[in-house]
Amino acid sequence: LARGAPVRSAEGRRVTLEASLGPSGGSAVAAVTMATGAARTAAAVRRALLMVAALGPVPCQGKAPPGDRGWRMFHHSFDRTLSYDDTLGDWLASASTMALRDRVQLMPSIINRYGLLWSRKAIDSRHFEVFLTMSATDNGESKGQPHDGAVVFWLTPDNFATKYNEQAIVTHESKDWLKGLTQEGLTLLGNRPSFEGLAMVFSSAGQQTVAGLWSDGKQPINSVQELVDRAPPEHRRQLEWMTSGTQVKVAVKPDGSIVGSVVALDINKHLAGSVWDWAPDGVIPKYKLTFQADGTIREGASGTNTGSWTMLSGNRVRITMSDGVQVLRFEGSQRAVVEDPPTEPRPAMFYGGKGVSSDADWQVVFRLPAGTFPKRSQAFMGFSGYTGSKAYIEVDFHRIDSRNFDASSIGEDESDMLQGTSIQEWAKVLEEEKRYVSQASQAEAVARLTKLLTEHIARFDKAGAAIQQDLAGLETKLDTLGADFASYLAATQAFSFDGGTFDIAGVRSHIAGIQEILAKSKSTHDRQFDGIVKAAAGIKLKSERGMSTLDRLKVEGAQHQTGVLEQTSRSGYTTTCILMLLIVGSVAGIGFIFLSRMRYYEKKHYI
Repeated sequence: LARGAPVRSAEGRRVTLEASLGPSGGSAVAAVTMATGAARTAAAVRRALLMVAALGPVPCQGKAPPGDRGWRMFHHSFDRTLSYDDTLGDWLASASTMALRDRVQLMPSIINRYGLLWSRKAIDSRHFEVFLTMSATDNGESKGQPHDGAVVFWLTPDNFATKYNEQAIVTHESKDWLKGLTQEGLTLLGNRPSFEGLAMVFSSAGQQTVAGLWSDGKQPINSVQELVDRAPPEHRRQLEWMTSGTQVKVAVKPDGSIVGSVVALDINKHLAGSVWDWAPDGVIPKYKLTFQADGTIREGASGTNTGSWTMLSGNRVRITMSDGVQVLRFEGSQRAVVEDPPTEPRPAMFYGGKGVSSDADWQVVFRLPAGTFPKRSQAFMGFSGYTGSKAYIEVDFHRIDSRNFDASSIGEDESDMLQGTSIQEWAKVLEEEKRYVSQASQAEAVARLTKLLTEHIARFDKAGAAIQQDLAGLETKLDTLGADFASYLAATQAFSFDGGTFDIAGVRSHIAGIQEILAKSKSTHDRQFDGIVKAAAGIKLKSERGMSTLDRLKVEGAQHQTGVLEQTSRSGYTTTCILMLLIVGSVAGIGFIFLSRMRYYEKKHYI
């Protein structure tokens, strides 16, 4: 319909919008390309286009096409860690949970510690999936002590973050976190015993177990073990989930059914001695790599060593080869994609030449029947855990990828992306799309949509310019502060607080520094003037040979002005030296007066 329709941002950057509306007026496909340096604006437009697609009426409403990966819900996802310039504000982290440099640590390697991480925003969808990559270990320090730690994934219609009162827990008179939780009624691993929703439990007590159940909130559950016991036998499995990269998937279907699956694969053992196909473009394999058990990499099955490999937590491996260092993230047992450096297209490697992960990797833990997830589609997800009383388990989150497949809903609150433009305005434009049949009316629809996108970009560019201006002002303030600190430091060094007198050596060093600066300045000026005099003499010599009388007079006048300028400079230097001597004398006089006054106070015993 409209191809290459230009849109310009507030900063004048060109944005190309390519959009096409389906013949039924029920689907929209859009692509955005922007000039280099417009990544922030491009991200904003991409998210706006996702909202356009979600708000638009779709014939197969609530269903995803086969193989569709949906779109990511940014407020409910993160890679590696959370940061202040990313989505840290979308999560409530309490107890021992904190965002570290390369991961989100739910629970540390210390006994009797709790962890808590909850999303502040609701998932507004009837069809979505949550993928989690976590690592759990006791670092081999349990020393035969029994484990009783656990981790729980929660999915509930209640907004836990708004009701959570961390201040009341911290300020409990006993200074005991457990007693503070008990006072707030959060006795079920940081949640309420009468919670409503899904609980997927990862228990380390006895034999490691994963279980899932849906609670209606009518019958309280008072312990983690009771959570496991309440789950029907077909909804719990005994599997070793404490690995360096356990993957978890919870899928909510349009009919309200919920499926929980786990991949607990020891990548280190799986990788050693295996042969993988390397695809630089992520699609077509170019050559084979053999990962040796000793940590080396060979090209082909029996080639020479070309690099080395090291396992990282979170189902990742670091590969060092002649072309640099790359970190790959495993997606199942048969595919790994390059995570760092973030290049496009992303290289990938395939096990056995297969391009996708096998569904056989996933072990289904539970299948809750249709109608389990309530028709009111909003839900809040969170995690909580306990390290253990005698032996700890350390749990880290490396990636959460939440994806929406419900084409009738954005999937999450995007009011921060639509500031100044109500969702009703977008919905109005897209609702009227159904009535557009002619080419003219369709062109009008795209024009209105382009206007909304342009305004959206302009608001983000304006906000970015304001932030940039604030940062520039902050830099100026820091420079001023640094200069003030230098002055105070110099004054402090020039005074001896032990003796109550000025440190003559310190004052002398500062005066010597000033004298050195003036001497260097004079030397520089002298060299410049000498150059000017030589140039003038050369011009005079040339003029005597071939210049006219008028030109000769001009050159002599220029030479005279040079002499005057040199004399003025020397006079200025003399004046500067005299002023410097006066300043030194004044400082010395003030120091003498100050010293006399101090001695007077000493005699009068005031100090």
